[in-house]
Amino acid sequence: MKPTDKHKIMATFFDALAHPRRQMIIQVLQETGRRGLPFNRLQSRTGLTPATLAFHLRKMDNGQILNRKIKGSETWLSLDPAPFLSMETPMVAAR
Repeated sequence: MKPTDKHKIMATFFDALAHPRRQMIIQVLQETGRRGLPFNRLQSRTGLTPATLAFHLRKMDNGQILNRKIKGSETWLSLDPAPFLSMETPMVAAR
């Protein structure tokens, strides 16, 4: 058996969640709701350097868990709930 495209998508999704700093970013974005935050405020709230935040946001983008909107000269970020809601199969089969 070889990994399917669905397996690869799930692996990328879990990779997007698999770091304590990304968990912190998710928590901050959850607190802001659908509105989200501009990059500079997210950076201020997390205390991460701009380069570190950008690195983790790229990982989260790869996992398709972020929404980005350009408003004027700012990039606003929020969580995309769709990937979380589409997890339909348990990872471990029932015994």
